[in-house]
Amino acid sequence: MNLATMQFHSAALRRQVTYTAILPDNQQGPAPVVMMLHGFSDDHTAWINFSNLVRHARQYPFIIVLPDGGISFYLNAHPAMMYEDFLIQDLYTHVNATLQAKPGPWAIGGLSMGGYGALRLGARYPGRFASVWAHSSAFFRLEEMPGLPMEPADADIYAMTAALGAGQVRPVISFDCGTEDFLIEHNRRMHAHLEEVGVAHRYFEHPGAHTWEYWDEHVREALRQHAEVLL
Repeated sequence: MNLATMQFHSAALRRQVTYTAILPDNQQGPAPVVMMLHGFSDDHTAWINFSNLVRHARQYPFIIVLPDGGISFYLNAHPAMMYEDFLIQDLYTHVNATLQAKPGPWAIGGLSMGGYGALRLGARYPGRFASVWAHSSAFFRLEEMPGLPMEPADADIYAMTAALGAGQVRPVISFDCGTEDFLIEHNRRMHAHLEEVGVAHRYFEHPGAHTWEYWDEHVREALRQHAEVLL
């Protein structure tokens, strides 16, 4: 695999932004895209620095895009912090224009804050993301959010996932959490909610806590799902 550090001007964030891309060796034509989101205390380098994602991804012909979401929960927080628009509009356009990306839907994954972002964006844009996998996610209810965006309803992941129950297009959804993770009840609650509203999904609990050792082990399962869906 090859690593690339990419920079461009984001209209949504009103500044230069940097993201990392993992590119397949000896790429032969367009490759499917997987977007991986980091957690609250990290940045776009976290998956590279703290896990073996590059090694795990070597067997798949993916372009893996690692954007920087700050502490935004990947929401449009205010006019200078439009992180959802950054991902869905600016980053999407730049990846397709710059890298050999295969046309069609992407996969999306993430951990903790990024797990919330992955499921929320997968539910909000089901035509854009065909496969979703969230690890150890902070699935806040609206009243529990540490901060709200310009449009508070935009942060309501429970309402957005409920809407998938009536939709024609649904991504393949999976998520997992460690049984010693402080967010385990968030994940059990989301599992019960998705069952109640009739959204097909898979939920897994494994031994482990909110650690990179846990995420490094279980991201391999996420990559296998993305390959089954995209390849």
